[in-house]
Amino acid sequence: MEPLDILKTCILFRGLDPAEVVPLLEGAWSDYPAQAEVVAEGNRVDRLEVLLSGTMRAARLDADGSEFLYQQLRPGFLVAGEAACTPKRTCPYTVYALERCATWSVPRDRLDDPALPPELRLALLGNLLAFVGNQNMKKYYKIDALSVKSARQRILKYLTAQAGRVGSTSFSIPFDREAMANYLCLNRSVLSHTLKELEGEGVLAFRKNQFTLFPEKLSGQHTK
Repeated sequence: MEPLDILKTCILFRGLDPAEVVPLLEGAWSDYPAQAEVVAEGNRVDRLEVLLSGTMRAARLDADGSEFLYQQLRPGFLVAGEAACTPKRTCPYTVYALERCATWSVPRDRLDDPALPPELRLALLGNLLAFVGNQNMKKYYKIDALSVKSARQRILKYLTAQAGRVGSTSFSIPFDREAMANYLCLNRSVLSHTLKELEGEGVLAFRKNQFTLFPEKLSGQHTK
């Protein structure tokens, strides 16, 4: 897809035409090599940056090399956008490029510039508020999944939430198996074993990151 087509999928441009808005915002286009640090934990985020191609990860990186995954970012996502909306604009995690990535970005303060048409400023700020709300809901669903102890419960809570998000019992998730285990704070072998167990019971079917849940088999599973 062309960059402007990707921008159309970003919540910041909801209801707007990027071809008309981008020249007014005077943003910048950037490229990052694989493994490049895009935002460092503790750094100030003064730009709204949209991922155009590639994949990024938002994670806490510990000194021992371990990683706690918060979110995997795909084209159309705002990079650390919620941090740019806080008073101090300090990012609590690190964002890095999993592969070569391209982005478009604009200074956060540009959205408050009185030189922009008032209706455009209101639309952009309203879209940014919707983005922050969506991020809060994603964090709620993750906290809800991690609040239960068993691997089975965590997996089912997460997958049920994903099914609800897309409104279908068949859906894809943005993680490979290692990233999914990281996200749910599970050992990868435990995750794989539990998924196969659930598949054997007819609760779900999966292939790589594609899942199908069978509601008639889900009843009572969350309490096991």
